[in-house]
This record gives sequence, structure tokens and C-alpha cells, in this order.
Amino acid sequence: MNGWVRKWGGALLLLVLGTSPAHADWVKVGSSDQGDFYLGSEESKKFGANIMIWVLRDHLGVRYGTHGAFMSSKDQIEVDCRQRRIRLIYSSDHPQAMGEGKFIHSMHGPMSWNDVDPRSTLNRIVNLACARR
Repeated sequence: MNGWVRKWGGALLLLVLGTSPAHADWVKVGSSDQGDFYLGSEESKKFGANIMIWVLRDHLGVRYGTHGAFMSSKDQIEVDCRQRRIRLIYSSDHPQAMGEGKFIHSMHGPMSWNDVDPRSTLNRIVNLACARR
């Protein structure tokens, strides 16, 4: 059974948590020297003090990864509203702005927890997400 969990656990997690809709409505929540940040407008899943959100990062210019060039990234993030920390659940890089085009690379988590810098755009996203609870 452990082999099955390792092989299919990530896919099952994505099915349980949901995936980003192709034509999601995005609300701009901030900008940085790296690009614009958007929060998915759809209902977020809640787990106690935690909430799952979708964030779109529209990069200022083309970025290059090992799998090719991309202009934007979509991230599913779990936010721990009590401890003010986040962890990445899923991320995909897209060749066009605003998450358009077939993804060229994806990562599946969950990754480790990270504290949020109170002066960052990410902190604004956490504040908005936790207000949805």
C-alpha cells in the first residue's frame, strides 16, 4: 500500500482539494518588483484555523526554468491563520500572462511551512484569506 500512496497520493490530494478552474476570476491584491499578485475569487476551503487559497503571480517579464519559459504561475497555498504561516500545496508555471496556456511545469506538495514577512505582498494575501474565514 505504501507504494500506491507514494505513486498516487499527490494526484489524490489534488482531487480532494480541487484544482484551479481554467477561467477563474482573479482579484488583484498587490504588486512587487517581481510582478502582480492576484487572489482567486472562488470560495476557499477551510480546515479549522487553516484555509486553502489560489494565488496567481503574473511576472513582469519572461522567466526561465528547467522546463522552459513562463510568464505566470498559479499556486495553491494553505494558510495557517493562527500562526501566520503558509505552505505551498501545488504550483504550475504557464507560458502566457494570467495563467493562460497549458502549464509547462508543476510541483505538488505539501511543502514545508514558512513564516510570512509582515511587510510583504504575501502578508496582504494572508490577511485577505484569513478574513474569508
